Amino acid sequence: MFKPQPVNFFELTRMLQEFERKYGYSTIEFYRRFMAGELGDDEEMMLWAGLYHLYLTTEPIRQFACKELVPA
Repeated sequence: MFKPQPVNFFELTRMLQEFERKYGYSTIEFYRRFMAGELGDDEEMMLWAGLYHLYLTTEPIRQFACKELVPA
């Protein structure tokens, strides 16, 4: 069972890259196939999908933070 733990953006990116190396395709391609029902729903596929969802939902926050750091 997966235990919740804090993860920063760099760790999240590293985890997605590990899945890409392991399965041989990009996270975007994985997610397309996953959502089409081609890959099943075992624990590892669910984790990859969840990590990608987290990545997508935090993207606007990261972009906003970067804009705030740039001097006017």
